[in-house]
Amino acid sequence: MKQSSCCAFLALAPILLLACGNAGEIHDASAGTNGGDGAAGSQGSAGAQGSAGTGGSPGEGGAPAGAAGQANGGTQGTAGAGGTAGASGSAGAAGTAGDTGIGGASGAGGRGGLPGIAGRGGGGGASGTGGGVAGRGGTTGTGGGGRGGGAAGSGGLGGVAGGGAGSGERGGAAGSGTGGGTGTYNPCPTSGDACKILPLGDSITHGVQSSDDGGYRSALFKLIVGASQQVTFTGSLANGPTQVSGQPFPRNHDGHDGWTIDPGFSSYGAGGISSLIPSPALNGNPHIILLHIGTNDTGARDAANMSTRLEALLDKIAQASPTSLIVLAQITPLGYNSAPLTAYNGKIPAIVQSHAAKGQHIVGVDMSKMPVPADIASDNIHPNDQGYAYMANIWYAAIKDLLPK
Repeated sequence: MKQSSCCAFLALAPILLLACGNAGEIHDASAGTNGGDGAAGSQGSAGAQGSAGTGGSPGEGGAPAGAAGQANGGTQGTAGAGGTAGASGSAGAAGTAGDTGIGGASGAGGRGGLPGIAGRGGGGGASGTGGGVAGRGGTTGTGGGGRGGGAAGSGGLGGVAGGGAGSGERGGAAGSGTGGGTGTYNPCPTSGDACKILPLGDSITHGVQSSDDGGYRSALFKLIVGASQQVTFTGSLANGPTQVSGQPFPRNHDGHDGWTIDPGFSSYGAGGISSLIPSPALNGNPHIILLHIGTNDTGARDAANMSTRLEALLDKIAQASPTSLIVLAQITPLGYNSAPLTAYNGKIPAIVQSHAAKGQHIVGVDMSKMPVPADIASDNIHPNDQGYAYMANIWYAAIKDLLPK
């Protein structure tokens, strides 16, 4: 609700200074001597002129004419002149109305970003409604300050997403996600065209050990179709079912079996997905990139520096496709304890934060809590169908509010 600005006007009552004209003096003439005519009485003085009125009030006129001389046989005194009326005072100028304050700026509704700073309160716009999805993580965003109210802050890492609508011109979106933030950035088309998604990674992105060879991709597409949203998958490879939920399934992806982050770090897969950037992986101009990579690095050469290679990969993707949203996963667990995997996953939230701070469009999701052994296939590496469905739900929660209908 807007607040009214008030202007106070102070009316100053004019003070009237009045000057009256002097009455004409009365002179008594001496009586004439016997036998002669008496001398004429002297003429009465004219009344003094009235002073002009102060502060715009009309001046008082001069005093009445002087009384006639009273001598025997004397002539009558001349009447005093009327005082000149004072000039009208000028009216006081109207006060200038105060400017309407500017409403608080909309806060950044993050999907897992740092807490948003609320807009400075102004005169207030209409009450806004908070948008965005509730996050799975993030500290509560800072509320808008002042009269206008700002936007709700974006969610940060590892708590409850920033919630609440700002009371300024526009309410902020609640934060979502588990790390990093992109504000209200939405890379998907608003024209009704499908949002293009690139599944990028290794054999888990391919869908090895799933019954339909589609892995999380087919399970994710089923959720999207159920919500009547429009997407397609891009990539240089294609496999999986031809239909999902009665709809043609977009089979493209870049999930390469046995590949690591960079080439040459694995004895059973010489390739690294960094070699796919920018081509052929980005040839489809994806709006969203689902990145799950690192499983093969945990048992390969130089596992201690795999997080450093990941950061270089993120920079390479952001430079080649600056408008894409990267959704980076803490990777799925293995069927056995892996110290390199645990250490790698522990560094990812901070990596997401640092790359978001550089202006890259990135959010994080956590696949590391997938139930073991229930969701792991018999090879102790890949998820089973239930595990891939678990992954699909996490991906979908992070992107569902961006997808067009």
